[in-house]
Amino acid sequence: MRRIDCKGFTLVELMAVITILVILSLVIVPIIDKNVKRSKQEMYDIQIENIRMAGVNYFSDNFSLRPSINSYCSISLDSLISNGYMSSNVYNPKTGESFENLYIQILNSGDDNHNSYSYLVCPLEDECEDISQICS
Repeated sequence: MRRIDCKGFTLVELMAVITILVILSLVIVPIIDKNVKRSKQEMYDIQIENIRMAGVNYFSDNFSLRPSINSYCSISLDSLISNGYMSSNVYNPKTGESFENLYIQILNSGDDNHNSYSYLVCPLEDECEDISQICS
């Protein structure tokens, strides 16, 4: 009968491989984590821009609701959803939860000759200048 001689790894070789794997994971994991966070931030920015554009579309369709010169008004995300300007599954990519208390504010900073509208998405109620001026 022929005998097969198997040689295994020594303890030193196993420790060297494990050390290399640990070093690689210490380098790669932070890079992956950074990329995931950056992707979530980019998705958040895209989502906020989509909400802002829904506000622009709403006020374009409802021209009479636009504020007069040097004034502003706000509309909630819930109103945009109920009027069909946004889908009902609007969520925050950073947290995975629905946006709550989100407002789109339109400001008319024009002069007597022309209107100049700017749109602001306020993720929190207190970030809008005065959300009590709801457009109606």
